[in-house]
Amino acid sequence: MFDFSVLYFIIVECLVHFHFVWKSMDKPLITEDSEGTHLLRPTIIRRQGSNLHLYLSSCGMLLGAVCTGLMLGISSPLIPGIEDDTTASAISIGKREASWIGSLLTLGGIVGGLMAGVMIQSLGRKPTAILTGLPYIGGLLLMSYATNVWMLYAGRFITGIAMSITTLVVPTYISEISTQSLRGLLCSGNQLGITVGVFIAYGFGGIFTWRWLSLAVAFFPLAFTICCLFLPETPRFLLLKNKPEEGAKTLQKLRGKTADVSEELYDLQETIEFSSESEASWKEIVITPSLRIPLLLSLAIMFFQQFSGINSITFYSKNIFQDAGFNSQSQLLMALLLTAGIQIVFTVIACALVDRLGRKVLLSVSGIFMAISIAAFGAYFVVMDDGRKGEFSWLALSSLIVYIATFSLGLGPVPWIIMAELLPLRARGKCGGLVTAFNLLCAFIVTSEFYDLQNAITTQGTFWLFSGVCLLSVFFTVCLLPETKGRSLEDIERHFGRRDSHYPNYSSLDETA
Repeated sequence: MFDFSVLYFIIVECLVHFHFVWKSMDKPLITEDSEGTHLLRPTIIRRQGSNLHLYLSSCGMLLGAVCTGLMLGISSPLIPGIEDDTTASAISIGKREASWIGSLLTLGGIVGGLMAGVMIQSLGRKPTAILTGLPYIGGLLLMSYATNVWMLYAGRFITGIAMSITTLVVPTYISEISTQSLRGLLCSGNQLGITVGVFIAYGFGGIFTWRWLSLAVAFFPLAFTICCLFLPETPRFLLLKNKPEEGAKTLQKLRGKTADVSEELYDLQETIEFSSESEASWKEIVITPSLRIPLLLSLAIMFFQQFSGINSITFYSKNIFQDAGFNSQSQLLMALLLTAGIQIVFTVIACALVDRLGRKVLLSVSGIFMAISIAAFGAYFVVMDDGRKGEFSWLALSSLIVYIATFSLGLGPVPWIIMAELLPLRARGKCGGLVTAFNLLCAFIVTSEFYDLQNAITTQGTFWLFSGVCLLSVFFTVCLLPETKGRSLEDIERHFGRRDSHYPNYSSLDETA
């Protein structure tokens, strides 16, 4: 039941807004000059196309986001299931082992993030997605058939590697095949897929034992791998690898048979020629403003996402529900499903609004309300110290709900959209891998150092610190982050390229948006 409902949910979300108009022209997609050089020439005729293949390709790739959510959500039922196992094949674990089972996912993710950058740039977006299914399935099988805790460690580490690669390849692929008017909607589907995956993990955890849970979850990466076999490579990657005919055919298929897409191809190839066809080196990334600035902006927004305290709130959610009177296992399961359901609902809202209101508006609104709600959550711990926690359980519940809802509205999905949009094409592999690894490193730090932070500045002080980070994210968004709504990836790259001497002086995104 879960399988079909999830696929249906993702497809419905991706079909919220149909877009059938695309610029086209009356000249051939590819022509040759006297020297045989391929040229992509724009013209003035406009024809109507169809985005059916775009939606289908996006939905297939979004199964990878569901796999990411499953790896994140499975920890909640997995660890208690191992601890409570009384069968002959049970594995005895203590708090220290349980902590490692949880944290090894992010440690594997750091390694996977660095691998992902190399893979998507050398192998391509599609082959990388296909290969990701292997460590997913291998790691889950290791966990299901584990005979000792080291097999559990290995399974979690391996699935963490796969999760990190998927986290990069999904938004990168979708951003590169999308039209500029649909890019925000489809890319925000990445976070939606993650929340759906968490929801499924919670639901499966109430049905299966921990060994069968790992086996049941393995169905999704298998389905993801099979779907990716039928997906096209992105036109941008094909052009970057000097395959203009394949790039033109792929884009024609994505935009519809009746759409003439030479203007888009011309614009894309022009940008590639300005930035040269060679992949950027690390030295070039550091010294070149058009590469360095997008990287720094992407790293900053990932810092704010993780240090907003989302993992700490998730960690405390079970205790909060217990304090509020959810004592039985069935009540706790329903409460966790409710939390995951709230994430899904508000992520859907973000999908619908991100291309209408813009990235900066959602990030700002999200940061403000997250700051308020997590500050209120800190106040709850003050009254707990006074022995009145029963009287104020409503404060904990309401602040938790507002926090999770507004995180799902902005700081959850938008940073991945921003990363996919800002990073230049020829540096997308290296920079994207670094940003993904940095995100998971921040997640590991917040999770592993949370207890030490509580001991140093008290629990309420810790959450007030997170509240301050949320407010800083608002100032960062308003003052430093450019708005990318309605701009093509080529326009965004030119915006940063104007800082380089070999680029023309293009106007800024904020002026032209």
